[in-house]
Amino acid sequence: MTHRSPLRVRHIDFEFGDDIPFYWNPGHVPWGNMVNMIALAAPGFERYFIRAIRESIPRITDPELAAEAADFCKQEAQHSKHHQSHMRVLTRAHPGLEAVFDEVRVSYEKLYDEAPIEFHLAYSAIVEPLFGPIAKFVVDHRECLFRGAHPTISSFMLWHLLEEFEHRNSAVDIYDHVVGSYAYRMRCAPRVFAHLDAIGKMLTAGFDANVPKSPSGLLPSHVGLFHDEISVLARAALVYDLGRTLLPFHDPDGIVQPAWATQWFAAHDAGVDMRSYYGAETREGAT
Repeated sequence: MTHRSPLRVRHIDFEFGDDIPFYWNPGHVPWGNMVNMIALAAPGFERYFIRAIRESIPRITDPELAAEAADFCKQEAQHSKHHQSHMRVLTRAHPGLEAVFDEVRVSYEKLYDEAPIEFHLAYSAIVEPLFGPIAKFVVDHRECLFRGAHPTISSFMLWHLLEEFEHRNSAVDIYDHVVGSYAYRMRCAPRVFAHLDAIGKMLTAGFDANVPKSPSGLLPSHVGLFHDEISVLARAALVYDLGRTLLPFHDPDGIVQPAWATQWFAAHDAGVDMRSYYGAETREGAT
C-alpha cells in the first residue's frame, strides 16, 4: 500500500436552484446528459460503497489506512449530498424521474443484502479506479467539455472529479488490506459489470420515458464524453488507462495529477468561493 497525505473533507455549499435547466450544457449535450444520469445513480452507488467500507473498517489493522477509509466515506457522502440536490432539480422538472432514482437505489440495496462484504469491496476496487483516468481526462479537456455550461454544475462536477482523483487509490488499498485476492476481484468483475449495465439500462429507459428531447433533437439518454475538439490520441489514452485498471499490480497513483488540480486545491485553501469557480475562472480568462 502507498501511504499518502490524508484526504481532505471539503464542505462547499453549492446552490442548486431551479434556474438550472435540464439541458444545462448546450455546448456538449451528451456530456451534460451523462452528468444528469449520474445525479440519479450516484446517491445509491455512493451509499453502497460507504456502507461496505464502513463495515470493513473494524477489519483494517493499519491506523493510517483506517483513517483514510473514514475520510473516503466522508468525501463520498459530500458528493452524494450534492448529487441529490441536483437530482431534486431534475425531478421537480420531470417528476417521473423520481421512480428511476428509486429503482437504482433499490437495486444497490438488494445487491448489498445478497452478496458478502468481500464482493462489495471488490465492486468498489473495480469501479473506483476508473474515476482517476476519467477525472484527469475531464480536467485536461474542461474547456471544451464545459464551454457555455451552467457554472454551478460545472464547478460541482470538477470538484467531485478532483476529489475522485485525490482518493483514486483508496478503494484498492482497502480491498487489498481486507480481502487481498486479485483472483477473487477478477471473478467478481463479470457480476459487477453486469450490474452496472443493468443500472445503465434503467437510466436510459427512465430518462427517455420522462424527458423530452433536447433543443438540438438529442434524446436525454444520448450520452458521451468525447468532443470533436479532443484528439484521437487523447481518446485512445483514456481507453488504455481505463483498461489497465483491471491489470494486476496496477497502481492508480501512477496517474499524474493535472496542473489545474493543484491550482484548484490552492484556490480552495486560500478561501476562494468555489461554488462557481470554474464559471468565474473562464469569464476572467484564466487557464
